Amino acid sequence: MKAAVCDVFGKPLTIRDVPSPSPGAGELLIRVHGCGVCHSDLHLVDGDWAAWGTPLPIIPGHEVTGIVEKVGEGVTAFVAGDRAGVPWMQFACGRCAPCKAGAEMLCASQRSTGVTVNGGYAEYVSAPEAFVHKIPDGLDLVESAPLLCAGITVFAPLRRAGNLAGKTVAVAGVGGLGHLGVRMASAMGAHVVAIVRGPGKTELSRSLGAREVIDSEKEKIGRALTKMGGADVILLTGISARLFEQSIPGLGPNGTLVILAAIAENASVLPAGLITGQKRIVGSLIGTRDDMDAMLRFCADHGIRSTVERHPLSAVNEVLAKLRDGKVRLRAVLTPGS
Repeated sequence: MKAAVCDVFGKPLTIRDVPSPSPGAGELLIRVHGCGVCHSDLHLVDGDWAAWGTPLPIIPGHEVTGIVEKVGEGVTAFVAGDRAGVPWMQFACGRCAPCKAGAEMLCASQRSTGVTVNGGYAEYVSAPEAFVHKIPDGLDLVESAPLLCAGITVFAPLRRAGNLAGKTVAVAGVGGLGHLGVRMASAMGAHVVAIVRGPGKTELSRSLGAREVIDSEKEKIGRALTKMGGADVILLTGISARLFEQSIPGLGPNGTLVILAAIAENASVLPAGLITGQKRIVGSLIGTRDDMDAMLRFCADHGIRSTVERHPLSAVNEVLAKLRDGKVRLRAVLTPGS
């Protein structure tokens, strides 16, 4: 099969023929129709996560959708021809404290698709049945690929926030993560405020379901949100320490700022400012398998999809370069086997 392979960190991926995987007991072989290109993939190929134990060579890609081609011995939930999705999490031990507490995505023994095991930048991928998800018929396989990472990343904290009907949810950054956050929060009945920089995404934000748009180049984020009564939830999706700092004052009483972007720079927080109003700052990492199934059903029911650029596998290095330069419009998806 054709695959894009990371042989050496910091170098372009090599597109070449590699042996097709064979499903073992309890595993599925999936013909890949779509594999999202996530910003995390840049960290992988650059070697930023080498300490995680990534074996080389490796096939990246952790937002994988396709059709089941073959099932291994003992598989009961899937048959050939089923629509399937392979996300970031491909194994959790089920025995550690986080797993037992219902937070399997925090398992230290986790295996990650395209990071510690081969992923979806290829015509085929194999994965254990227990960590593969059925893609509802109402979702396009290519457009739904980013839901398996970007989608679950924004859905899980919104789901944990409880009933959002009538609550104010601000989405800071309307990009690959944020555009899905706006759509999902709006579908949950929230009063959605999009936070953008410059006028370029104002109309896009409103078309996605935002009721208000704050342009951080024209007004202070905290002050603007406070005038609206403060945000009950802020999803921080933009990779910017300054955006993080400016969003905190916009929290309302008992409000929560959820960090979803991997901001790798120092930021300043005035702890005393969190006491009044009992404001919280938390991180959130993908979600559980139950969150994933609920998210896929929710998106199918509400017609929520990722806005994507479609690219052949042969263009993978150009797509990664485009992503690095911030020139991908929302999400990019490779289509290796479709």
